[in-house]
Amino acid sequence: MLGGRELCLSDLDVYAVVRDRAAQRAAETRARADRPGLRARLLDWGLTAPLEVAFLVPTDLACLPARPATLELARHGLVIAGDPAWRDRIPHWEPVDVSREEILLLHENRAFELLLAWPSLVARVPLARLQARHAVLKCALDVVRVEALGQGEYPDGPRALVEWAGRSERSSPCGPVRAAFLPLLETAIAWRAGQVAEIDAAGARDEWRMVVAAWVATWQALVGPSYDAAVRGARRARLRRRLRRAISWPTRSGLGPPLAERLRYALRGTPQHRVNASAAILLLAAAEEGWSGADPPLPALAKRSLAALGVAPAAAQTDWAAASRAVVGAWDCWVLDGQRTAESA
Repeated sequence: MLGGRELCLSDLDVYAVVRDRAAQRAAETRARADRPGLRARLLDWGLTAPLEVAFLVPTDLACLPARPATLELARHGLVIAGDPAWRDRIPHWEPVDVSREEILLLHENRAFELLLAWPSLVARVPLARLQARHAVLKCALDVVRVEALGQGEYPDGPRALVEWAGRSERSSPCGPVRAAFLPLLETAIAWRAGQVAEIDAAGARDEWRMVVAAWVATWQALVGPSYDAAVRGARRARLRRRLRRAISWPTRSGLGPPLAERLRYALRGTPQHRVNASAAILLLAAAEEGWSGADPPLPALAKRSLAALGVAPAAAQTDWAAASRAVVGAWDCWVLDGQRTAESA
C-alpha cells in the first residue's frame, strides 16, 4: 500500500500467442509504437514495474527453450484469455536441462536490476524507494535460484528457496557473507507476502551491498575472480556467432548499437555479452572493501575493462555512477524494449 492505494511492484510477463509471423510482426510494431507513455498507463492500473510481452506463434510456444522463465511458465503460468489448452503446449523441462549459459544470463540480468536500484534507494519519491528495495530483495532470492540451478535443482517458491539455501550453506560460493545473507532472505519472503515496510537509507544501502557481495561471489564461481575474467567472459560465444550478431542485432526497442560499433567490437563479444560483462565489472567494483560515500569507486582496472568492452562511452567511464547509467541504458535499449530508462519515473 502507498498513499492508501494498493500497487503491484513485481514485473508482469505476458506471452501472447498470435496466428502467424505476419500477425507477430504487426503486434511487435504496435507494441513499439504504444511504448511512449506506457509507464504512466501502467501506474494508472496499479502496476509499477515494466510489462514484458512476448509475441509467439504456436510453434514458438511449443519450442520454448530450457530457461528459468520456461520452468516458471510451465509451473505457474495462467491463461488469461483464450483456450486453456494452450498451457499444455508449454515444454516441461527439468532443472537439469537448463544450460550453464542460461543460468549465467539469469544471474547477469539481476546485475542490471541492482545497478538500477542503487540511486533510487535514497530517492525522495517513496514509490521509487519501494521499487528499488523490491528489486534488491528479488535479486537476493535469485542469487539462491542461480546456485540451485547450478546443482540441477529449482526450488518452487521463495520459502523453498530459503530452505534450500539453509541446507546448502556450506557449499555456497557466498562463503563469509552467507550468515548475514540468510536473514535477508527471510526479509525477502516477508516482503513478497505483503509485509512491505520502508527502512532508512543507510539500512537499504547495507542490504544492497550485502546482495551485491553475494551476487559477486556467485558470479566469480561461474566466470572467474577478476575484471579480466569479465572481459574474457564477454567472448564466450563462438566466433561465428559473435560475427553474426555484429552484422545483425535486432532489438525490440529499435535503439540498439549502430552497425559500425557492433563491427568494431565484434571480436570482444556479442552486444548482449558485452553489456552483461560491463554490469559485472561495475558490481565487482562495488563489492570492493574500504569505500564510503555516495557511490562506489571505479578503480583503474575497472575503467580499462569497461573501455575494452565498448559499452559505456569514454565520457561515462569517469566514475561509477556515470558508467552505471550508461550500462543500464545500453541493457534496456540493446537487450530489452526500452521501458526502464526511456521515461522518467
